[in-house]
Amino acid sequence: MPLKFPSVAAEVNLISILSLLNFAHGYRAPLRRATGRGAYDSIRALIFSLYLSSDASEADGGLMSAKGMRRISSAAVADLMQLTNHVHVERPHPTIPALTVGQLGGPLYELVGLVTKVLNETGEFLVKGGYPDLGTYVLEALKEGERVGDERGVDVETVLNQVDHKL
Repeated sequence: MPLKFPSVAAEVNLISILSLLNFAHGYRAPLRRATGRGAYDSIRALIFSLYLSSDASEADGGLMSAKGMRRISSAAVADLMQLTNHVHVERPHPTIPALTVGQLGGPLYELVGLVTKVLNETGEFLVKGGYPDLGTYVLEALKEGERVGDERGVDVETVLNQVDHKL
């Protein structure tokens, strides 16, 4: 990623959030129609936006911190993903012929809701666990895997079990 990170932990945090949100492949076609980008590039653009709009000097660490993830709204996610104008569907008014009403809905509204839910729930989990961000959580699991591992390196099974048991 063409970003300058203040620490390895900050870089691990960004990569961890990118990995966490890399589930939007079923929304590839509507994303491409709306933004010209596929699913992975849309999530990557969201991560860039989160990173650029986060201020690490803020008391809570910004949007990429546990507290920031816990509090981010669907409107903010839609804005950061550049989907604000694509989360509405036009429906005919039920009682007034020839009138069309825009309502929240559609596949990209669903995607924004899923991304927001994942961020909020992950942030809540991290805050309750006392972690300032996802990167710290992942680094702790990696350190445990290193502790258990042998001279060949990190024990991946331990890392995965560490993450799985805590979630």
